[in-house]
Amino acid sequence: MSHLDELLAQPQAGGLAGATLEEQLDYCAAQGWTDGLPVMPPTRERVQAMLERCERPVDACIAKLPPRYGELTPVRLAANAVMAGCAPEHFPLLMLALEAMSEPQFNLYAVQTTTHCVAPLLLVNGPVARELGIDSGHRAFGPGVRVNACIGRAIRLALINVGGAIPGVGDMATYGSPAKFSFCIAENEAASPWEPLHVSRGFASDTSAVSVFACEAPHNVSDHASHTGKGILTTIAGTLAKIGRAT
Repeated sequence: MSHLDELLAQPQAGGLAGATLEEQLDYCAAQGWTDGLPVMPPTRERVQAMLERCERPVDACIAKLPPRYGELTPVRLAANAVMAGCAPEHFPLLMLALEAMSEPQFNLYAVQTTTHCVAPLLLVNGPVARELGIDSGHRAFGPGVRVNACIGRAIRLALINVGGAIPGVGDMATYGSPAKFSFCIAENEAASPWEPLHVSRGFASDTSAVSVFACEAPHNVSDHASHTGKGILTTIAGTLAKIGRAT
């Protein structure tokens, strides 16, 4: 059993029971469970409430997350979801996203251990994005939307705590990225001139889907001089020629 498993199995164990909130926050940070920001203490009661939306055995292995290849079980994921501030209705999407990342073609080991500054981005499509209120507009990559921030953060905490992607230990990126705090958005299907991504990949439009990508943090393309389409495209092309490379 891990230290976290023991804590959840025994409500009076560890440094959470009977402690003040400040002491609980310090305890979680001292255990190395956090991303550097304060977390919601993963008490047994909070974890059990998170698992109310789980239809699998709580100790079943969902995936093995590299580079540690720790077994991701619902109870371990629930603890990380609690710490990230998620609500129970977010939990099924978290499980699906981490299952997608564990598919061999995603190559999570390389994403977790590369010296490049990439992070898994969650792109959510279909009814679930609307039901959960995942933002796809002005706040998609920024502050202000709990569900975007918390789901993305729960993924990162699981990649650290279960997968072992600890900066300088398992995560060998030469410098960090803000995308490694939280990276979850919805596709703006209503405003897009193209069919949604999940439809282009063979799913029905009314199907909920999550796609995962290993990518850098957003890069702004700014053109304050052009008055023609050609000028704007030239600016975009010049920007594209410089980003997305591990050089």
